[in-house]
Amino acid sequence: MSNAETTYSAATLVEIGTKVICGMGAPLELANAVSKSLVLSNLVGHDSHGIIRLMEYSGWVESGNLIPNAYPKVEWSKEATSLIDGGWGWGQSASYLATETVIASARQYGTATVVLSRTNHVGRLGEYVDLISQAGMMGIAFCNTGGPIVAPFGGVKRVLGTNPYAWSLPGADNYNYVLDFSTAVVAAGKIILAGMSGESIEPGSLIDKNGQPTTNAADLADGGSLLAFGGHKGSGLSVLIDLAAGILSGNMPAAISDSGFGNGTIFMAVDISRYATPELFRSVASQFEAIMHNAGEPDRVLLPGEFEYKTKLDREVAGISVSSGVRENILEIAEKYGVDPLNLRKIS
Repeated sequence: MSNAETTYSAATLVEIGTKVICGMGAPLELANAVSKSLVLSNLVGHDSHGIIRLMEYSGWVESGNLIPNAYPKVEWSKEATSLIDGGWGWGQSASYLATETVIASARQYGTATVVLSRTNHVGRLGEYVDLISQAGMMGIAFCNTGGPIVAPFGGVKRVLGTNPYAWSLPGADNYNYVLDFSTAVVAAGKIILAGMSGESIEPGSLIDKNGQPTTNAADLADGGSLLAFGGHKGSGLSVLIDLAAGILSGNMPAAISDSGFGNGTIFMAVDISRYATPELFRSVASQFEAIMHNAGEPDRVLLPGEFEYKTKLDREVAGISVSSGVRENILEIAEKYGVDPLNLRKIS
């Protein structure tokens, strides 16, 4: 398979994604929202959470794990806490409702927590905490991620999910400070993407089914395990996320869950204006940003969220590069749902 890349506009990928998701049985409103969220991940440089996910979502719809026409709802709200029922529908739509809810509640109470239950893959957590910071707040989100796929520190068996964590603050200028990472060395989606693109895996990220280190992406699907980042530190953080998000959402920790899928997710927001004026916050953040940028060679030190901001600016103009493996994946899923693959208009 050739690894040659083809470049597409974001609008083209959103169009194809929307049509495919509609083909799965989703109303246009939900399909468009999910497709835009996926392509936003491509735009900011996180292709593992982008349009590549369509094939995975299709499998969940066919298995009955994802109900394509389900709308999320606020199950209950009590002061600064709320529970969102995703109805086992699209995780992105449920996360948007959770984000709106936690922002509104934090405006009233100063801080708020929203738990998201019964939902599928929520996508990239950084997208939602960024929305919280666009509202002038500090945002935190974390989730446990379905079936076990990560070996804990000192172990070789799958026990934990990839269990991502995201934290954001309002930025001083054009972008917010957004920290978003998997508690595994690398997200499972990046392993899948590497396999489709014919790339090797970074050493120290994966072990095979026999517990031996490997750089072969195919070993993950063959019973291998991802490793937690930072040894005992990342493993410990993953354990707390698995327990907190799993138990509070009802999704249960990965090693205990009966379903083996879904994202139990917790969103938190803090209204920073309760503690510091927005003007002071931006002023200090701007001063701190300058200090950070001067700490090394030009463009070598990036603040959290800066890479995504710069990548988005570039890809909005130059387009989104898609490897031949991913392109074949998109064409296959498009044809499966009767979507004309000629709509994948080539830019360069």
